[in-house]
Amino acid sequence: MVLSNNNPALDQVIDAMLKVLKDYLPQPIAGLPFPDVVVASVSEGRVGLNNYIGTETRGAFPVATRRGIRLDALVRFQTWADDPVQLDTAFSNLDAHLMADRDALRNSGFLRLALENTVTADQVASLNAWRKQADYRVLYEYRFQDANDAGGLIARIQIDSVSEESTLLQEETTIVSDRMARWDNSGAPPFVVRGRFAVGGLAALQFVANAMPGGTITLTRTFDGATGQPTAHPSLKDFLAAVAGPNAPELHSQVIFPSLNDFLSNFSSAGDPVMLGDWDGNNVLDSYTPLFLPIEPAIQLPRVFDRLEITCQGNVFDKVAVLYLRALSG
Repeated sequence: MVLSNNNPALDQVIDAMLKVLKDYLPQPIAGLPFPDVVVASVSEGRVGLNNYIGTETRGAFPVATRRGIRLDALVRFQTWADDPVQLDTAFSNLDAHLMADRDALRNSGFLRLALENTVTADQVASLNAWRKQADYRVLYEYRFQDANDAGGLIARIQIDSVSEESTLLQEETTIVSDRMARWDNSGAPPFVVRGRFAVGGLAALQFVANAMPGGTITLTRTFDGATGQPTAHPSLKDFLAAVAGPNAPELHSQVIFPSLNDFLSNFSSAGDPVMLGDWDGNNVLDSYTPLFLPIEPAIQLPRVFDRLEITCQGNVFDKVAVLYLRALSG
């Protein structure tokens, strides 16, 4: 899939289609022109409403809009040989290869590909060679990611409302987060997941401009009204052994990671990089790494006053970086 700030030009779409088909051309014969594939005719179509296909997802994050453009085209394969028998063999192999690769071609955007016409081989006396052509009708879908939708993810929405209580106007603010937080060098507020919920994993999207941020990361399982310091555990493994599962022995526990890098080292890769926004201001889309940390058994937060907190020292990154965190149900 191609990343684009606007709908791609028609010649860009045609070039992408022909690039795939060129891999199926017969091997050239020494002393003769190279085989080729060209577009004999083409018309452009649209996909759905405003070329919309769906939403591109990495890990647990819907990261950008996928769009597409369709071409209804007639493509012409042409090749050369020393005699007509060689040409017939070359085109038989070409057609067999294309048909055998139907699934791979569909994954590359070819929704339909069928032989429409073949031209009888003709002799080119000046080259002492034979030439033959075959036309295929193609319906091709070019898919691209709309970078205009890729400025970032919505981690929290502030809803302000005004209610009338007696003769006074009272302003109320509600934060909706969908169990997701964004941390960066402008702010890294505590990420709080409340019950009733079971945390079966953590997903992350990480962008680092130059160097990893410093500062400790603290993971705490607790509840409203808890007293005293939470029980400290030396590792994530020990922490989860104490707080995860339906019969967790501890409800007020904590583990501290020396740095963001130590915290994220517990995560594994969750797919290809994601291009989002330009947080570091270098006029290039930033590359985010998707990560995933499974938690099995899940951390149970059965009551509304149970909570899991993840905090960053100082509530802000000291380096140019962005981290999205999301709690997944387990």
